[in-house]
Amino acid sequence: MPDADTQRKLIEILRILSEATEEMGARKIAEEMNRRGYNLGERAVRYHLRMLDERGFTKKHGYLGRVLTATGEDELKQALVTDRIGFISTRIKEIELMTTYDPATNTGEVAVNICYIPKDRFEDALGAIKRVVNAGYAISPRIKIVDEGEEILENDVPLGSVAFASVCSITLDGVLLKNGIPVNLKYGGILWIQNGEVQRFTDVIDYSGTSINPMSVFTSRKMTSVNKAIETGTGGVLANVREIPVAAREKAQELIYQMKAAEFLGVVSGCEPVRPLLGVPIELGKCGIVEYSGINPFAAFVELGIKTRIMPLATVINIRELKKME
Repeated sequence: MPDADTQRKLIEILRILSEATEEMGARKIAEEMNRRGYNLGERAVRYHLRMLDERGFTKKHGYLGRVLTATGEDELKQALVTDRIGFISTRIKEIELMTTYDPATNTGEVAVNICYIPKDRFEDALGAIKRVVNAGYAISPRIKIVDEGEEILENDVPLGSVAFASVCSITLDGVLLKNGIPVNLKYGGILWIQNGEVQRFTDVIDYSGTSINPMSVFTSRKMTSVNKAIETGTGGVLANVREIPVAAREKAQELIYQMKAAEFLGVVSGCEPVRPLLGVPIELGKCGIVEYSGINPFAAFVELGIKTRIMPLATVINIRELKKME
C-alpha cells in the first residue's frame, strides 16, 4: 500500500482526470498538480500514472494521454480524501525548513518560483523582469534562466520554451525561522500603488483557508497591473503579509537590514505593530511585515500577453546559481 502522501497524490490525479474534458498527458497533469499545491514534475507524474494503470484506475488514450476508467471513478467516489484547505500552508512550512540562506554571508539555499514561457518571447520577458526589479517590486535582482533541453526541477525544459527562476518571498520566512523567530505567512493579495506611494490592500486571501496559492489566483484572473504601476506610478501589485511576535521585532528588523544589504529587497513595511496594517487585520501581540511577491515579474509577463506556466513555491536553489541582472 502506498504511504499517505503518495495516496493523496494518486487521488488528486484521479480528481484532475475526472474534471478533464479530454485525455491528459503527464505534462498537463503536472501543471495542474502544481497549481493545486503539489510540487510534482512530469517524471513523478508518470510514475504515479503507472501505479494507477496497474490498479485499473486509469488507462492510456491517444498519444501518451490518460483517462479515468469506471473503476477509477468508483475509487474516487469511495476514497477518503481529507479536505485540502490549508495544504498551501503546509507547503510553505516545508519550503521554510528547506531554506538555508544566511544574509550575513550571502550563502545558502533560497526559495524560488519558476515560470516557463515560449522562447520567442524571451526578450520581452527579460525586459519585463528588469523593469519590475528596477521599480522595486521584486525580491531580488538575481534570477536563473534555463534554456530548452536543460533541466530544472528534474524536468527538461520543453523545446521552444525557456524557464525563469525568481527569488520567492518565503526566503525571508526561512531566515526569520532559523534565527528563532516564529513567523506566520498570513495573507497574499493585491497591494494598490497610487502615484508611486503604497496605499492599501484591495484584495486578500488567507493562506490558511485556501487550497490554491493566492498568487496563482490573482495572476490567472489577471487582477494585477504591475506594468501600469511601473509606467504610471499607479496600479496593483502582488504582496504578502506575515506576522511575528512583537517581542521579536528588533531582531527581525536587524535581519531585514542584513537582507537589504545583500540586495534582498521588497519589504514594504517591516515589523509594524499597527492594526490594521495597510487595510488588513494583525493579531494582537503580533506585528506585521509586508513584502512584495516574487511572482510580480511573472505577473508582468501575463499582462503582456506572454503565455506562462507559473510554479509558486517551486523549490530551493543555492544563491550562487542565481545571477544578478545588470
